[in-house]
Amino acid sequence: MINSRMSEKGDNILGISEKSKAIYPYNEWEIIEDRFDVNNNYRNETVFALSNGYIGTRGTFEENYKFDKETGLEGTFLNGFYESEKIRYGEFNYGFPDVSQTMLNVQNGKIIKIKLDDEEFNMNEGSILEYKRVLKLKEGILIRNITWVSPKGKKIRITFKRLVSLTNKHLMAIKCEITPLNFDGEINIISEIDGDVINHTADTNPLIDYGPYSRVLQPEEIKADNTLLSIISKTKNTKFVLCCASENKLISNNDYKISNVEEEYKSSVRYQIQGIQNQTVTFEKYISYVSSMDYDPNEIKGITNKILIQASTEGFNNIAMDQKSYVYDFFDSADVKIQGDAALQQGIRFNLFHLMQACGRDGKTGMGAKGITGEGYEGHNFWDTEMYIIQVLVYISKDLAKHLLDFRYSTLDAARDRAIELGHPNGALYPWRTINGKEASAYYPLGTAQYHINADISYAFHKYVEVTDDVEYLVEKAAEVYIETARVWLDVGDFIKERDNKFCIHCVTGPDEYTALVDNNCYTNLMARENLLYAYDTVCWMKKNRLKEYKELANRLELKETELELFKKAADNMYFPYDEKLEIYGQDDTFLYRKPWHPERLPEEKRSLLYKYYHPLFVFRHKMCKQVDLLMAMYLLRDKFSKEEIEKHYQYYEPLTLNHSSLSTCILGILSCDLGYYDKAYEYFTSTSRLDLDDYNQSVHTGIHAANMAGTWMNIVFGFAGMKTYDDKLTFNPYIPKAWGSYSFNVTYKNKIINVTINHEQIIYKLTQGDECVIKHKDKELVLIKDKDVVVTAKFENVEKEDDSSKDKDKHKVFG
Repeated sequence: MINSRMSEKGDNILGISEKSKAIYPYNEWEIIEDRFDVNNNYRNETVFALSNGYIGTRGTFEENYKFDKETGLEGTFLNGFYESEKIRYGEFNYGFPDVSQTMLNVQNGKIIKIKLDDEEFNMNEGSILEYKRVLKLKEGILIRNITWVSPKGKKIRITFKRLVSLTNKHLMAIKCEITPLNFDGEINIISEIDGDVINHTADTNPLIDYGPYSRVLQPEEIKADNTLLSIISKTKNTKFVLCCASENKLISNNDYKISNVEEEYKSSVRYQIQGIQNQTVTFEKYISYVSSMDYDPNEIKGITNKILIQASTEGFNNIAMDQKSYVYDFFDSADVKIQGDAALQQGIRFNLFHLMQACGRDGKTGMGAKGITGEGYEGHNFWDTEMYIIQVLVYISKDLAKHLLDFRYSTLDAARDRAIELGHPNGALYPWRTINGKEASAYYPLGTAQYHINADISYAFHKYVEVTDDVEYLVEKAAEVYIETARVWLDVGDFIKERDNKFCIHCVTGPDEYTALVDNNCYTNLMARENLLYAYDTVCWMKKNRLKEYKELANRLELKETELELFKKAADNMYFPYDEKLEIYGQDDTFLYRKPWHPERLPEEKRSLLYKYYHPLFVFRHKMCKQVDLLMAMYLLRDKFSKEEIEKHYQYYEPLTLNHSSLSTCILGILSCDLGYYDKAYEYFTSTSRLDLDDYNQSVHTGIHAANMAGTWMNIVFGFAGMKTYDDKLTFNPYIPKAWGSYSFNVTYKNKIINVTINHEQIIYKLTQGDECVIKHKDKELVLIKDKDVVVTAKFENVEKEDDSSKDKDKHKVFG
């Protein structure tokens, strides 16, 4: 059994933009489905998913169709709410995780059924005259309009509006408007909560064999009391208690009757009203999820009731206005405007919207690789959050970035326990896959062995402090994370006499999961050095500037001066494998000398899912990369390498990179820009921008690719605009793709907001918040004063450099 983050179907994404066409009509601020086709339903459930960092609900329909496993997955999930099962191993070794963590599919509170006399509204019966579903990116709301004729000829117009509140963690709301168009007659509206829910593990996570496979969220109390419905359930193994409740409100001048039903797994209320032709009946449903992970189990029912009463009193329209205001404020900072390419404009806004939705906001929850949109990867958090998502959020929404870092800080004790479990006497080792802070990866060569997660998390804390100037956060949380993660490196590595007493790190796996359990993975060593220096430099700074807090921290962590000296010594003497003949660094000690990769010897249908068809040893011994590894480090630490060094390594490693991970191509796109390979950079960018929206890999049904979504923004700002941070200044080296008329974006840096607009004639920098700041345009310093344009004449390279890495690319690429 391999429980790693393996390739998904067709996960080589270079070049796919050439053979894919848009699924949804181009619209700057909307995603539109203009006809219902059950064959597209599973994919659309992810695309039209809504979330608020806690509640996530797939774009399934209120009328609750029972799609088969090939065409749909009803799903509502809570970030951080999970079940555990005992992991079965053929052979068990000490330190293997013994229980799983799987984000649970929880009670479905969305259900609203409509009956016209004895005919139930069902899009698979009768006829659909009009159908349109719209995800409004600027409002945070999903709207579905249907004109339907029943088998007996009753014509009706229905509008569903749905939101998951971005201002109330525990609230979802639905508004349903029903208008009879050619008849008077009885209308029945049945609102339900369904507690008979299971995860579709066998289909959505087929590589694991421990489940959960059956109903593990067991109802303990089912109530239907007039307009209020509730189901209280408990998880089978983790013993978490969850209350899902709904308050229902019919708005009509006509009389109506209410009746309740309590079943084994369902709670429902039925409204009977006389429908009058062309008169609209409005129904509102407010749904709340509250669990024992946030409150005392004995209090959660009362808390849900309080939330629902307040929501019902406020009304759907007012809640929707608050929602719109929140989303507007987000895009006011985050929006990227592209003039001249409607497809990419829609793509970047769709991606930013899903990133905004998915972030945990309570300091106790992070952000899964699939957000809260599906069961893929079991809802686990990976390094994606720190190395992709936070790298974007620090510049556009520092509060969201801070919340995600708070999650890592809140799990520091669990990371300390894990370090001890793996034999390290002190420090903290963060998990590769997790929901609750403990390791959930059952396949250690591709999971636990990726020690670089420690350095990645440290890097993210450092980036947040650097960009925001949040010194208090450095003192209160980041410093502790730096020290505890740095301590592990001192035990993982050592000063090796045979390497001239250089500090070497043995038996780890870098970002490239096709190369496992190696010595001196260059990415790991480079990032570990940064981690050690963050700890050393921060302690030195605190001794000088915050002595009281330093003494308290040092006392609590039992930090000794000898440790600090070792941090610095290890960092200064870090070993990096280097080949004098090739004049490049090896990805690890042996990578350069491995067996060449010849994909043409493999059947084409087996080339992209290597772990499914080939033993890991077959994969590990070949010289090829699943995704960027050393090149990832060179992107992150561009100030440590000359352009000539990056060029040499790009030419060597880019052809070896199969891009079997959606994390890869945005990094190659940024480096391509840095090196002047603008056509190739644009190809990489277009493969990221609509990856999920146009379902390039036929895998979006399991959930979004959140890191790739962040990569779109990174490609534009770090790639085309050439933004870097050197010496506490933003530096820009802009380029504009030939197909664009202009593009613009905002970045927040050290509490100042800078707008950058780039067209073919000029670059305009404008400080919109803050009194004054200094930036660099290429090598020239510019002083920005609030609300005054600083205009620089554009001088772009018009000739595409020849890219030697492409000469032998065909023998390395899997597709394209």
